Amino acid sequence: MNKENLIKSIKITLGVAVGVLIAKWLHMDFYSSVATIVIVSMLSDKKQSLKMAGIRLLAAVISLALSSIMFTVFGFTLAVFIAYIFLFTLLMYKLDAVTAIVLNVVLVMHIYSLGEISYSILLNEFGLMFLGITVALVINFFVLDIEGELIGYQHQVEGLLDRIFKNMGKCLVNQCGAKGVQEDLEALDAVLTQAKNRAYQYFNNYYFQENNYYVEYFTMRRQQYYIINTMQNFLTLNFLKYLEVDLLKGFTDNFVNNTRAVNTCSFQLERLNEIKHHFTFEAELPENNRHLQNRIALHQYLYSLEELVSIKMRFIEKHEKE
Repeated sequence: MNKENLIKSIKITLGVAVGVLIAKWLHMDFYSSVATIVIVSMLSDKKQSLKMAGIRLLAAVISLALSSIMFTVFGFTLAVFIAYIFLFTLLMYKLDAVTAIVLNVVLVMHIYSLGEISYSILLNEFGLMFLGITVALVINFFVLDIEGELIGYQHQVEGLLDRIFKNMGKCLVNQCGAKGVQEDLEALDAVLTQAKNRAYQYFNNYYFQENNYYVEYFTMRRQQYYIINTMQNFLTLNFLKYLEVDLLKGFTDNFVNNTRAVNTCSFQLERLNEIKHHFTFEAELPENNRHLQNRIALHQYLYSLEELVSIKMRFIEKHEKE
């Protein structure tokens, strides 16, 4: 069994036990209903559960007030109970609070089964909701730290980028294997998908702390992945031996050495501007159609490299300020 699922199961079980025992100790009516409230409240992500707690408590006030008015005016009949469900459900959809429907209908079922309304009954039902939500929030405070796993994904991503760029550099001098590059791209795609999902889980594991670094990191790498994937179309030619090829290969090899460290990209952008200046003002004009195709592919490759560095630069600038 997955360690994380095991811990979640233990937390839910513990939360149910604590909630029911406290409700029983307080001599609350229908104390076993706390179990349902705890379970439903703990199924939300930690960050989301705080918002859901407020919504469910507010919905409980609305639900108890609505049902009290309807039962008092029209009586404790099944028709009135069904009418309450219709109106309350409609109202929750309008307020975008559908997650509060089930638990609050359960509370009103208690009132319907008792066939009477009093302040103590209403206080008991609201207390059940408050207790269940509070226990869930406290138990949810303890989460498994998965930052080490995310760092591992970072190393995997950067290792794959290293291999991909080494092969792309070889492609510029007609020494690459297209199959190897494609396999690495497929592996990178799979790792990025899994890593971003886990990054969102890590992000949602905190009530107040804004820790979206890993979400944005893997989003940045995903953007780079799309560009690198497109760049493969520029490397299908049999490139001629030109200074321009050597310049781009040198930069690609240098780019490999800088994927592991998230630091300044200013030097890389300056170097790219120098290469662009060479392409624009110093390179010899293509002599024939084959030379022209080579030059176009190299230009496209150059501008894609610039976009790769710019994406990383924006990420670094943002997080250096934080």
